Amino acid sequence: MSNEKVSTRERIIVKALEMYNAHGIEYAGVRELAKELNMKGGNVTYYFPTKNELIRELTERLSDSNAAIFSQDREPGIYNFLDMHRRLYKNQYEYRALFISLPLLLKQDNEFATRYAQRQIERKKALYDELKSLFLAGYFNTAKAEDMDTILHAITTINRFWISESTVDGLIDSGDIAINTYLQRLAGLLHIVATDKGKEEIRKFVNELK
Repeated sequence: MSNEKVSTRERIIVKALEMYNAHGIEYAGVRELAKELNMKGGNVTYYFPTKNELIRELTERLSDSNAAIFSQDREPGIYNFLDMHRRLYKNQYEYRALFISLPLLLKQDNEFATRYAQRQIERKKALYDELKSLFLAGYFNTAKAEDMDTILHAITTINRFWISESTVDGLIDSGDIAINTYLQRLAGLLHIVATDKGKEEIRKFVNELK
C-alpha cells in the first residue's frame, strides 16, 4: 500500500472520529464525511465499504490503546490504580461517540457485540486481579468475594457509562471536568473499603484533581 493510500485512510479515520464526537455516529454518514474531506464518497468506501467497518476500526483502536494502558507495569497501589483510570478515561474521552452510541452499536452489529462481550470478560478479570493485588498489598480492609464483586461491578459500570452520564449531566463538553468528576467518584468508591494506607493515597490523588 502506498504512502498516499495510508495517508488517505488515516485522514478518513481521524475525520470520522471528529465528526462522530461532534454530531453523533447516527448523524454522520459517508456522504457527510466525504464532503468534509473534500472527496468523493467512493474514495471513502474504497477503504471502508460500510460504515460498520469504519466504526469497527475505531473500536479496535480504542481497545488496543486501552489494553496498552492496562498492560503497563506499575507498583500495586490505589494511587497507581486511579492514575491508570485517569489515562483510561482520557483515552475513552477521545472516542466518546462510541460510548454514547454503545447500545445501538451492540444491537446493530453482531460482530461488534461478540467482540465487546469477550473484551468485557477479559477486562473484568484484569480488574479483579488488580483489586486482589491491592488487598494483598494492604490497601483494602476486605477481600470477601461478595465485597470484591460489588466493587468490581461498580467500577466496570462507571467505566462503561461515565461518558453517557456526563453527557446527560451536561459535563461532556469539558473533557477535564467530566474526567475529574468521575475519577473523584471512583476514588470515593474505593475510599469505602480502603485502609488508612489506601486513604492516604486516595487523598493524594484527589488533591491533584483540584
